[in-house]
Amino acid sequence: MNAQERLRLLHDLERLAAGEAENVGSPMERLFLPLPAHALALRPEIVVVRGGRGAGKSALFKLIGTLGGTDRLRRFFQDDRLPDASWVEAFAQSARHPDVAVLDTFAAEADADALRAFWMAHLLLRIAEQMPELATPPAPLREVWEMDRTDPKVWVPVAQAHLGAVAQALDRAELALEQKKTTVFAAYDHLDRIGAFAPDVRRRYVGALLALWLSFANRYRAIRAKIFLREDLFDAGELGFPDASKLRARSVSIEWDVASLYRVVVRHMAEASDELRRWLARVRHGLVLEDRGEFGWMPGPMNEDTQKAFATQIAGEVMGAGARKGYTHRWIPNHLQDAQRRIVPRSMLNLFGFAGREASKHPLTKGSRLVTPTDLGEALVATSRARVGEIKEEYELVSRLDSLRGAMVPLDRDEVLRRVAQPVVGEPAGIPTDGKMVFEELFRLGVLSLRPDGRIDVPDIYRSGFGILRKGGTARAR
Repeated sequence: MNAQERLRLLHDLERLAAGEAENVGSPMERLFLPLPAHALALRPEIVVVRGGRGAGKSALFKLIGTLGGTDRLRRFFQDDRLPDASWVEAFAQSARHPDVAVLDTFAAEADADALRAFWMAHLLLRIAEQMPELATPPAPLREVWEMDRTDPKVWVPVAQAHLGAVAQALDRAELALEQKKTTVFAAYDHLDRIGAFAPDVRRRYVGALLALWLSFANRYRAIRAKIFLREDLFDAGELGFPDASKLRARSVSIEWDVASLYRVVVRHMAEASDELRRWLARVRHGLVLEDRGEFGWMPGPMNEDTQKAFATQIAGEVMGAGARKGYTHRWIPNHLQDAQRRIVPRSMLNLFGFAGREASKHPLTKGSRLVTPTDLGEALVATSRARVGEIKEEYELVSRLDSLRGAMVPLDRDEVLRRVAQPVVGEPAGIPTDGKMVFEELFRLGVLSLRPDGRIDVPDIYRSGFGILRKGGTARAR
């Protein structure tokens, strides 16, 4: 390829990086990669959708709104079993729901009955707000909720006093939906923000919510839940009430294996430009693109041979030299995974996009490769910074890793606990100064890992972004 063609390809590749994917100009249904777990999560019998930050829960519901109808949804997922449905935001981190700090305070005084009343009344009130023709809450509850919706201490006692009327209103909504032969899905997200530093509080809320929907399982067919939980919260919630294990069969986990992550990259590249799509056609060993019309180009399965062929065409077969030499297609996921061995699609896209940006500064002059191993090394640092920014927005206590800046990992456990106990500049109020408590939450998030010898490590996807060092780690090029 000539120099101009290579630069055009690199600029198109750069658009995969964070903040640039939207500039492709393609609707979401031409970029979203449907997995079998996504279609399964949309079926009525599934109550709990398990998945971590960045697994694609928000993207899934944005896609549902974008597709604008069940018929297109069925065609997109190629699943005729998906029901006619509307979606209600039953709980999320927004001004339409109680703040998690307020919920934590409320839990200190609330018993199990009060927590159940909270979830039951809040469900009715949110359905009534989004679909007023479907549900009518008791007037006293509606009035107090409209005045103090973010303070359950004010309106939950009213809900408890009118709990029979709340149940009747939900029953009437169920009957109306049955007559229309349609479904309402109540979606619950950001539950991991409740009781962030009080595991018992979080367990009680999650347990009460799961118990409520388990009791609804036989009563309601048209009103259904989609409860999004981290794996560890689901396990904790199960401990909170009898028969909770029955929900395990009504759950699905959204997980991204390496093959699916490579397919995400190929899907975005194929949509970015005709030139990149033609470049992809040069990759051998089974790389297939199917034209799905309005839904864009869909990559076929990518086994390890196909992954290797793709990564080799991008950046060459190996990274490093000598004893440290390794295959590029394995180096990529190995350096993007967190301490729980999870990789989010955005990090995969960022790595290739940032590599394109680096390579465009000093493009190769011959051959068909687009980037060099050095470009990938630089892109990993930028990808780590982007990932750190993402998780800081979601979990403020992650900022405590700034206390490890300049340190060389792995570190002794006592040293890490001492450091993360110290507040860092600019952090919000309320983060505890108990190092063990902070460490346990960072460990659950996959930001820190515990080595067999008891020392603490930080995966590369976070280490570089926080300026934490590792002997023999990924070096900054140039």
